[in-house]
Amino acid sequence: MIQDLVEYKTDPDLKPLYKKVLDRVFLCLSKGEPSFTDFYDPAKWELFANIIKKYVSNINVVAYGGPEERERRKLCFIPGDFIGDIPYPITCIVIKHEKKFNKSPRHQDYLGAIIGLGFDRSKIGDIVLYEEGYARVYVCSKIADYICSQLHKAGKAAVKASKYTEADTYTEKPSEREVNINTKSMRLDAVCASVFKLSRGRVQALIKAKKAFVNWSEKTGSDLLLKQGDVVTLRGYGRMRIGEVTAVTKKDRLRLTIYLNNPN
Repeated sequence: MIQDLVEYKTDPDLKPLYKKVLDRVFLCLSKGEPSFTDFYDPAKWELFANIIKKYVSNINVVAYGGPEERERRKLCFIPGDFIGDIPYPITCIVIKHEKKFNKSPRHQDYLGAIIGLGFDRSKIGDIVLYEEGYARVYVCSKIADYICSQLHKAGKAAVKASKYTEADTYTEKPSEREVNINTKSMRLDAVCASVFKLSRGRVQALIKAKKAFVNWSEKTGSDLLLKQGDVVTLRGYGRMRIGEVTAVTKKDRLRLTIYLNNPN
């Protein structure tokens, strides 16, 4: 069975990641203790989890990125006979900005600031923005202390980072707003153009330039038909979740509900 796993054929673009995942599987089997991958988006961790579950029967596979079902998760490989707590190497950091700045940092500001410290995206999990102007960031525990000591600016705002503790109680919800748009069709380019107020030509150019993702998978076809529940990211503009079509106008345009998580 392990030989089948080694020879599993995957998309060439995923092979480097797959090799890293496979290394963690072998580490789990050889040491008889849990091992962990880096953070992956849902499309990747679901793919890798399904592959390992299919070919390896003597380990359990768990995807975890923090509480409340975070999107970006680490895969944990656990020996079937393992007994004990699983020490997930994930730390939540709270980042606050100085109130004198009227505009809170955006998702891309926080991400850019942390990457600017020298860390790869795979070391960073979800970045959750809150309405009161702060963020929670889930990171690999090994880099948490360094981020807390070295992160002083995100975008144009001065910030302070510290590890989340149970004493930190917040009631704010992540920023997400509901909007309604009229669109000619459910095509990827049409919906993105309506939501982000861009021309169809501009959106098509962005899609061709590999800036569009549907359910975390890169898409290069402008004519892809979206459906309810799809998560769409247009890099540089924002992310949205497709809601339901609520009406059809007299001009045969679709009235569509969108849940927009836009860092602007």
